[in-house]
Amino acid sequence: MDISRPLEPATAVWPGDTPFTRRWTHQHGPGQAAVTCLQFSPHVGTHLDAPLHTVPDGRDAASVPLTACVGRCEVVAVPGHRGPISEAHLPAGWSPSTPRVLFATGTWPVGSPIPAAFASLAPGFVDFLARAGVILVGLDTPSVDSPDATDLLAHGRCAAQAVLILEGLDLAGVVPGPYTLVAAPLRMPGVEASPVRALLLPAKTLPTGTTERVGSVGAAP
Repeated sequence: MDISRPLEPATAVWPGDTPFTRRWTHQHGPGQAAVTCLQFSPHVGTHLDAPLHTVPDGRDAASVPLTACVGRCEVVAVPGHRGPISEAHLPAGWSPSTPRVLFATGTWPVGSPIPAAFASLAPGFVDFLARAGVILVGLDTPSVDSPDATDLLAHGRCAAQAVLILEGLDLAGVVPGPYTLVAAPLRMPGVEASPVRALLLPAKTLPTGTTERVGSVGAAP
């Protein structure tokens, strides 16, 4: 199941960020192949934030451990909540059952502009997830921080707790429950984020050789 948003000129972009554009540098013709030139921020559409996004000496998109991006995950529904998600918005006694958790909120429908209010993560909730063994968290919204945040506390807590971030997922129609996540970033040294083609596979479907053991995802090697 593809849970990525289309990456195209119509894809909404964070205010002030570089939108997705494309142009032909070569066209089809006799002996000629078509080639395009792309320009866009790595935060457009479905993407992974590496620690370098908020930590000057953090890991970049090329050096985050890929084992953190592939493996068991849980999709959790928090429908319609606009604002920071905390334990209070989940069933009493809930705790993560997998190392990766994706929150389906429906507060940023695919194809729509970035809303004035959407679901994000409370910084303390990030700490709660990390204590429970979570190594990657994902949202179907533009950011783990609220749109009016000036201090990016949720991003900061994720970096401090070595929790990778997936933003801009398309979880519409996804049934909550266990899956296998595949969401590897591109190998781009020195870049703080990367587009991903995020997939959900049936639970317990892991590529050969994949393990659940990861090293630190925060500090640069």
